[in-house]
Amino acid sequence: MAKEKKGKIITITSMKGGVGKSSIAILLSAVYKELKKKVLILDLDLYSGSISFLLNAIVKNSVYNICDDMNNNRYKGINSGEYLCHYDEYVDIISSPKDPRQAGKVDRKCLEVLLNSLGNYYDVVLIDTNHVLDVYSMLAFNASDAILNIFTNDAIDLKGTKNFVSICKNMDVNNLFLVLNEAQDDRKKYFSNYDIKNIVKHNIDYIIPSAFYTKNFDMYAMESTLFKNYAKMKQTSKKNYLIVEKLALKLLEDCEKEAGELDEEK
Repeated sequence: MAKEKKGKIITITSMKGGVGKSSIAILLSAVYKELKKKVLILDLDLYSGSISFLLNAIVKNSVYNICDDMNNNRYKGINSGEYLCHYDEYVDIISSPKDPRQAGKVDRKCLEVLLNSLGNYYDVVLIDTNHVLDVYSMLAFNASDAILNIFTNDAIDLKGTKNFVSICKNMDVNNLFLVLNEAQDDRKKYFSNYDIKNIVKHNIDYIIPSAFYTKNFDMYAMESTLFKNYAKMKQTSKKNYLIVEKLALKLLEDCEKEAGELDEEK
């Protein structure tokens, strides 16, 4: 893990697709934007990333281009303006490859160098990954101050989450947060929260309630205006949005605590 850096790196992951991972990454970035934090969203869902689509962002280059330029001594630095999509004053995006055939060509060593440098330029780096424990996800986990696993009340999802928790314990990972997303499909109420905790062998750190995803949320996602209408969404579902805001603040708080402990160890 990179120990000396300005910003905090938070990786959002899942062990199953379709659990609302990318939407939650964008919602967290909206909270940090309101706090006037400089935010980078890095889309490491290399084969099917959706961040730039959900934000209607026009991207010229991707994480593949960064790593390719690093590998061929053409890299001009993250601040060159060549690789970033400047969404607005506070939010930048590094997109997943436009062509999925480039996904497997992202150089691992170059990606590791990139991950360990991003915190020098941003207050918060949010990494959206895929639901496969590949080498790219593992690199993101290793560089992260907090790992956020999103899951639903689904038997297959719980099986994958249980395995992920077990892997994290074996690797002495102590910065894992589990978020139960009940809003992704409110028909899925197969297990009680007590059952879920016994199945995955880990506390549920946060629950996003089924009332959270209003039709307005879906509409704004389709129109790619989630940031623009964030304040309006908060007014229509204030109680539910407070949950996301508490999660966002808690993540930063725990990251700061961990950084302090590392400083003491030095």
